[in-house]
Amino acid sequence: MKKRGIAGFLCLCLFVFFLQAFASAEALKQPLYEDWIREPGVEKDTALSTGQVTEWSCVTFGSYPQTEIVPAAFTAVDDYALQEGDCLEDPVLYEKLAGADWNNNETRIDGVHYLRMSRENAVNSAPDRAGHYRWESGVEWHYFRFDPIRWRIIGLDGGYACLMADRLLDCQPFNAKDGPVSWEKSTVRSWLNSYPADENEAGIDYRGNGFLDMAFTGAQQEAILKSEVENRPNSMYGTDCGRNTEDRVFLLSNDEVFSSPDAARNGFYAASGHDDPAKRFRSTLYAKCRGTWWSSANGYMGNSFWFMRTNGYTRESVTYICDFGYIYQRGTIATCNDAGVLPALWIDLDLAQIEPAGTVSSRDIREGASRAEADDDPRNRAGIVDPAVRPDPEAVDGKKVTYVLIRFGNYPQSEITPESDGELYRNLERAEWIRDEYELNGRRFLRVSAPGDTDRYFAREPLLWRVLEVRDGTALLLSHAAVECEPFQSDLRDVSWDNCTLRSWLNGYGADANASATDCSGIGENFLGEAFSAEEQKAILKTAVRNEKNYYFGMDSGAETEDRIFLPAESELFIHDSSEIHGFSRRDDVADRARQFKPTDYAILKGVWKESGERGNVFWITRTTGYTHDNVVYVDESGYMFNRGILVTCSDAAVIPALVLDLDSSVYEYAGVYTIGAGAR
Repeated sequence: MKKRGIAGFLCLCLFVFFLQAFASAEALKQPLYEDWIREPGVEKDTALSTGQVTEWSCVTFGSYPQTEIVPAAFTAVDDYALQEGDCLEDPVLYEKLAGADWNNNETRIDGVHYLRMSRENAVNSAPDRAGHYRWESGVEWHYFRFDPIRWRIIGLDGGYACLMADRLLDCQPFNAKDGPVSWEKSTVRSWLNSYPADENEAGIDYRGNGFLDMAFTGAQQEAILKSEVENRPNSMYGTDCGRNTEDRVFLLSNDEVFSSPDAARNGFYAASGHDDPAKRFRSTLYAKCRGTWWSSANGYMGNSFWFMRTNGYTRESVTYICDFGYIYQRGTIATCNDAGVLPALWIDLDLAQIEPAGTVSSRDIREGASRAEADDDPRNRAGIVDPAVRPDPEAVDGKKVTYVLIRFGNYPQSEITPESDGELYRNLERAEWIRDEYELNGRRFLRVSAPGDTDRYFAREPLLWRVLEVRDGTALLLSHAAVECEPFQSDLRDVSWDNCTLRSWLNGYGADANASATDCSGIGENFLGEAFSAEEQKAILKTAVRNEKNYYFGMDSGAETEDRIFLPAESELFIHDSSEIHGFSRRDDVADRARQFKPTDYAILKGVWKESGERGNVFWITRTTGYTHDNVVYVDESGYMFNRGILVTCSDAAVIPALVLDLDSSVYEYAGVYTIGAGAR
C-alpha cells in the first residue's frame, strides 16, 4: 500500500511537471504566433492605383546566393536597379575567393558560404542587351555570398504558414524545351523541387542542384510541407493547365494572384487590368547575373517580370506579371529565358527555424518609387519624360499610358467635412477668417459661403499635372483632375478662343481681351493669380496657342494667341501625331481612358457635373469651335470627342487647364507616375 502511495504520488508529480513544462513551452511559443507571424493586412489607400495598400510580415528561412563580391567599382548592372547590400566591394575577400578550394563551385571562408558562377552557368548572357547583366570580358568567375532568404507571409493555417519570396531569387524559363507544357511537366517545377529527370519533359535531372537542395538544409526541408498544387484552367482563355500536383516549392497561380478570393487573402488586388504595386518585384543581383531582365521605365526602374504557373492563351505560353505589376493573361512563350522566379512554399511553424525580418508594404513600392525619386533634387529632371504608350489588347482603347506627374501651384481641392476630419472641421468653424482665407499648421484653407447655406471649407493643395510632352527644357502639362467649372463664354454669342471670357479668366486679362468686356485682372478674379505665386508665374511660359479649324465642320476657331494658361484643342486630343505623343487615341469615336477625368471637391461645388456611380467622371470643354461659333467641342465622361460641341454658355462642363513649364525653374516637384490601366472603363 505504501509503495503504491509513493508511486501514485510520484506519478502525480511527474504529470504536474510535464503539464507545467508543456504550458511553458506553449507560453514560449505563443509570441511566435501572435507578435510577428501575421497574415497580410490590407487597408484603403487612394494614392495607389488599386485603391489599397498591403503590409506583409516578413521572416527569414533558408539561404541562397544573393550578394556579389567584387574587387572594385561595380558596373555590370545599372545603379538604379540595385538595392542596398546587393554588392559588396571587398578586394581582399575577392582575392581569397579567387584562390579558394571549390567543390561543385561552392566554398566556405571564415564560416560563410559562397558560390561562384561563370558565364556558362547563366540561363542567358547575350552581349549588349539593355536591361541585362553586362558580362566583363576576361573575368572567368563571379562570386556570390549565400544570404538568408527573406519571405513575405501570405497565409496562415493553424500551425502552418505560406511564404512568398520577397524578391525574385533566380532566373529560369518555365520550360527548357519547346512545345506544349503545363506546370506538372515543366522544368521550372522540377528545378524548384530538385526533382529527377523523369518529372519533366526535357529530361533534366535537378537533384542536388535545384532550388530546394541549394536553398535549404536537410532539417529545413523537413519543415517544408508537401502541398496540393491546384492547376485550374486560364480563366480568360480556358487553356487547360494540366493535373494538380503535390510539391514543396511552387509558383503562384492566376487564382492566387488575381482571379479568385485567394488573391485578396495573399495581399494582392483581386482583379486584372490594374498596375498593382503589390505585384511588383525586384530581382536579386544573383538573379540578374543568371539572366533576369530589369526595367528602365521611369517610376518602375529596376523591377523585373515574373512567371506564374498558369498557362497563357496556349499551352506553349505562360502568364506573367510585368514590371508595372500588370497581369498578362495571354502570356509569353514558356521558353522565355529572362523572367524572374518567385518561389512560394508552406512551412510547419513548429519545425522551421524562422527569424523575424520586419515588414514590407506595397506603399513602399508605389507608382513612381524609384532611385531617382529619392535624389536630393525633388524636381528629378532626368525622370521627366514623355508619356509611355504601350499596346494593350485587353483595353477598350487598345493601349495603356503612363504619365509622369508634377506638383506645381496650389488650389482649393478637397473639402473638409465632419465626416472626413471632425476635429479639423470644428477648428475651422471656430477660426478667425480673413477674406475667407485661413492658415492652420502650415495648411491653407478657403471658406465658401452661400445664402441660406452653412459655410463649407476646402483645403488648398498642390496641383497635380500630367506631363504630355518634353521639349527643349520645357514640359507641356495638363491638369490631372478637373479643378474648375467656368463657361467658355459668359453670355451666348458667336465667340472663339481668342476672345472668350474663359481665356481671360484663366490668364487674368483685362476687359479688352474678350467679347464681353469682362475685366478678369483683379486680385482673386482669375485662375492664374489664385493658383500660382509670383515666382511660379515666372516659370509658366507664354506659349503660341494655335487655333485650328474644327476637323469635321470646318469652323474657324479664331486667331492664334499667346497665353500662359489654355485649354487643349481638338487637334491635340486626336487626329494629329501630337495626340499620340500626349498619350491620346488618334480616333474620336473611342472611349479613350486618357481623356477621362475626375473632379475635385471644389470643382463639384463650383457646379461641375459628375456622372453617378463608382467611376464619377466629368465632361470637359476644349478650345476648339463646334459646328457653329456659339458652340465649343467637348469630351464626354467616357473619353469620346464630341466635335459638334455644346453651347459656349454651358455652366456645368469641367475645365482641364494646360500650360508650358520651364523645367529649369525650381518651383515644381516630381510626383511619381500615373498609369492608366485596363481596369478603367
